[in-house]
Amino acid sequence: MLAPLKDRSILERDDAAEQPTESDLLAENFALKQRLREVRQFQKRTATASTCRIVAMTNENFRLAELNRNLQQRIDELESGQAIIGLGQQLMTLQQENDELCDAAQRVWFLDRTLCAAHHECERLARERDAALARLQSRTDSLMG
Repeated sequence: MLAPLKDRSILERDDAAEQPTESDLLAENFALKQRLREVRQFQKRTATASTCRIVAMTNENFRLAELNRNLQQRIDELESGQAIIGLGQQLMTLQQENDELCDAAQRVWFLDRTLCAAHHECERLARERDAALARLQSRTDSLMG
């Protein structure tokens, strides 16, 4: 059932007075086309911007998923004890190399001391040789002279 109409003038208005002219219709049609064109351009820009954001978020999602996978592998390695075993093996290798280096350093120190002693001995022998030559020279000079 319809509600009673309070203002009867709505039903009784003159349709002829309300008829738009052809120029009014053309202007309204042009305005509607223009507005439709603007709305479509706005929607296209919005869709392009949204697509760019979706692509960026998808790329970030893939990057974070890869990072998560790598970190999970690292956690699994640490929990399995493989990292500790690897570090223990490295420590043992480095300790052995350090012992070898210490032995080599002791040999170098011993060789350096031996070399210094030999150098001092050479200097002493050179002084004795020079003294012997000087004595020999003085004897030959005294015998000749």
